[in-house]
Amino acid sequence: MSLILGHRGLSSRHLENSMEAFRAALQAGMDGFELDVQPTRDGVCIVLHDDTLDRTACGGGILRQLKSGEVPRLNNGEAVPRLADVLDLEARLINVELKGEPGWQQALATVEAAEVLPRVLFSSFEHSEVLQLWSACPQARCGFLWNTEEAADLGAEELEDLPKELTLHVPLAAVQARPELWGPYAARLVLWGMNVPAEAAGLPFAPYALITNGLA
Repeated sequence: MSLILGHRGLSSRHLENSMEAFRAALQAGMDGFELDVQPTRDGVCIVLHDDTLDRTACGGGILRQLKSGEVPRLNNGEAVPRLADVLDLEARLINVELKGEPGWQQALATVEAAEVLPRVLFSSFEHSEVLQLWSACPQARCGFLWNTEEAADLGAEELEDLPKELTLHVPLAAVQARPELWGPYAARLVLWGMNVPAEAAGLPFAPYALITNGLA
């Protein structure tokens, strides 16, 4: 059975990447959640998807140009979560997506300091970030992210050449289009790009994990 992870928490009902959304995902019975991290100017890992704070916070600014104490509060009144705070939650699995580069050193250091490395899965569209982190810490669980167009261009030989220790984070639509290609990698597949898990029900195999906005 696939693990069910909330996309930026239970984002169908709560502000994405907020402590409220992460707690709600666990209370709803999800196994964990996916989140986005990037460092501030003083090297603190903050949970935020965009480069700027305009969309989800009560203020603007480019996160990487701000010190941690300068980050405005979220639109729901919460402080923008620090990765260290989220790691305290009792999730079975937390998928930490590294946004941009560089940033893997701060994320890895935060996870190691919290002593939760086995419960964290790092991923990024910047595959060099993943490889650098994995090289520095071979015990870390890591994966490559692709968007739909990139995944559509992948072939059997390219997938076979990837390190078998890595998870493969692929949009559901790309896997539905070519289930025969992705089926042999089901135990390593983390599928995203869905509103509810039922959207993946037609697949002829059970992926390792599904990242979903909600449960129903």
